[in-house]
Amino acid sequence: MNISAAKGLTARQAIDRAMSFFRDFYAVDRIENVLLEELDYDDANTVWMVRIGFDIGRKKMSHPGGNGIMSMLTGQEVTPIRETRVFVISDADGTLRRMGDD
Repeated sequence: MNISAAKGLTARQAIDRAMSFFRDFYAVDRIENVLLEELDYDDANTVWMVRIGFDIGRKKMSHPGGNGIMSMLTGQEVTPIRETRVFVISDADGTLRRMGDD
């Protein structure tokens, strides 16, 4: 896991490729807060692993004041549900090897 071992793509190129695949696969008009979460290089398999995080409009509601009816009416907090996807990109040619949520 040594980024300097990469021989093909630079870190910036790997990130750009992953973002391009992300835009191709997802309806970006419904997605918010797209951010680079993690970047790693697997020198044994010569691939870049780029984790992209995003919100897709689903929200989690919580009641910080307790479980009573009044806290449900007055103290609701709405938090976006965050998801991530890992894009595994070939260092040699920039092709997508795998995409998943792990």
